[in-house]
Amino acid sequence: VGTLSPGKRPLYAVQLVAALRERDIDIQLSLFGHGTERQMLEDYIRQNKLGDSIFLKGNQPQEVVREAFKKSHFVVLPSQSEGWPKVIAEGMFWGCVPIASRVSCLANMLDNGQRGLLLDMDFESDVNQLLALINAPETYRGNAQNSIAWSRKYTMDWFEDEIKMLLRP
Repeated sequence: VGTLSPGKRPLYAVQLVAALRERDIDIQLSLFGHGTERQMLEDYIRQNKLGDSIFLKGNQPQEVVREAFKKSHFVVLPSQSEGWPKVIAEGMFWGCVPIASRVSCLANMLDNGQRGLLLDMDFESDVNQLLALINAPETYRGNAQNSIAWSRKYTMDWFEDEIKMLLRP
């Protein structure tokens, strides 16, 4: 979810899905957003015959993205850099196990792997990590529950209360 730009590395996510499909994993990926990488992604999907499992949804209203999160198992963000990775927090709120690179505060958000999978950005290692998580349903469920518990702590009410505490004399 977000910008299809080189810094977000959407092709890496697509290639991970392709590698999992080659290993007979029944998987789909939906990418939401627009950006400079869209045409290259369309070409890659077409050339590699991935159109039945990878979908470019474009920009969508928040409600559509929320429903996609609710139906998904993972949220993937192999970014080169991040400020506050809101899309990861949103996915976690709806029960998606995050799969993300080790940038910004992501290692902390994912509790160094207790709430998701931290990518090494070494393709074979990352594919193997994903396979291990997919083949360990108890670990997956634990990550999902840990993600939900962590992300649901950070509501607008909580942020407002924290700001009020900071502003107290």
